[in-house]
Amino acid sequence: MRNNNDIQTQISKSVKSDNISLMQQLLNNPVAADIINLDSKELLKFIDMTKKFKHEQELLKQHLEKYHIWENSKGVFLSYLPAPDKLNNRKPVTAKTKEKLERKIIDFYLDLERVEKENSEKAMLSTLRKIYPHWLQMKSLETTASSYIRRIDNDWHKYYLDTPVIDEDIRDFTRARLREWALQIIREHSLTKNQYYNMAVIIRQCLDYAVEQGVISENLYNSFKIDGKLFRKIKKPEDSTQVFLTDERPLIEAEAWKDFEQTGCTVALAIPLAFQTGLRLGELVALKSTDVCRDGKYLHIQRMRQKVEKQLPDGNWQPCEWQNVEHAKTAAGDRYVFLTEEARRIIRCIIDRNKENNAVYDNYLFLKNGKNITPRAITTRISKYCRYAGISDKSMHKIRKSYISSLLDAGININEIRKQVGHEDERTTLHNYCFNRNIESENEKEIEKALAI
Repeated sequence: MRNNNDIQTQISKSVKSDNISLMQQLLNNPVAADIINLDSKELLKFIDMTKKFKHEQELLKQHLEKYHIWENSKGVFLSYLPAPDKLNNRKPVTAKTKEKLERKIIDFYLDLERVEKENSEKAMLSTLRKIYPHWLQMKSLETTASSYIRRIDNDWHKYYLDTPVIDEDIRDFTRARLREWALQIIREHSLTKNQYYNMAVIIRQCLDYAVEQGVISENLYNSFKIDGKLFRKIKKPEDSTQVFLTDERPLIEAEAWKDFEQTGCTVALAIPLAFQTGLRLGELVALKSTDVCRDGKYLHIQRMRQKVEKQLPDGNWQPCEWQNVEHAKTAAGDRYVFLTEEARRIIRCIIDRNKENNAVYDNYLFLKNGKNITPRAITTRISKYCRYAGISDKSMHKIRKSYISSLLDAGININEIRKQVGHEDERTTLHNYCFNRNIESENEKEIEKALAI
């Protein structure tokens, strides 16, 4: 028993000190194999060191099959190491003791294995085709918007998959080659500036990923810019196609109230509420009565309903599903939206009717069959109301643009508007959401008034 305890003590000592020589002595002792009273961490480390020792001994054995170790007259131990760039493809190695020489030889081959492994890993990421799935997986961890990942994958199939560049070694890329490829894609697909930006995210960030992995030293795609004149220009759409004009909005709201009165379905009131709040569709769908705050004058926008899509192992995408997430689209999206008197009246109508219908599910405002609705329940209604009102089909997003344009027309401070609608930058509000809601006769009157003497 004392012998076993002594061996156990020696094993623990070898583990704690990483003493390979002591390990070798213990491995040659058959009693050591019966020791079972090691601490679990020590046992795992002992097993790992055993594997390491056996591997190192195998490397030394392979070395000795080609080279030998000898001691010269001065008591120095010598051998040779492979060196393709030296005479006879070898170089001498020396040490004062045989044990130290063996250690040098083993470390040399371990370094070779490490370099080979690194080169192998780099080769695994040497083309865009090989990098893309790794990068996309990382990208998916950076966002909760699976629809964004789906859009990236669609761009990969549209712009990259059939081009030879994705199978070229990225370590051979030149600035000229990358710029030539970019120009070809722009011309072949007649890309706008925005389309190019979205398309180029893939190659730009894949190469950034390769830099991080040590495959390349710099991303050459960042070393050039595309002349803006080469992009396809987009004419700003007609105002009448982007917002509900002043004579259209009353018609749409009337259809919504008529639907509510006839069917009792509170989903119909999502449309007039959208005109009063300018909410994104996903925010509107996920509203709860508990979001009303500050004496009933504000809505706290803090969640949204979003599409969830998952990519299968074969690269295809499974059918999407909808789920509510407890966060807004952006940091600016988490906000407090002022409720006009009309907005408060609409919300009261919705809550009262839900109570009458005994429609209660986690305080959601908009329900169908006892569950929170999907955006489709609203989008189908706005299309129906447009058709009934005899106007061109317009989406819920056009209501959001109408809301912002209304506030701008009323002279509300642009920064206040930005905060109300949850934009990060007021330039987004002005450049993409500012449209004229007036009909032609109203424009004529305003111009007359402005230019009158």
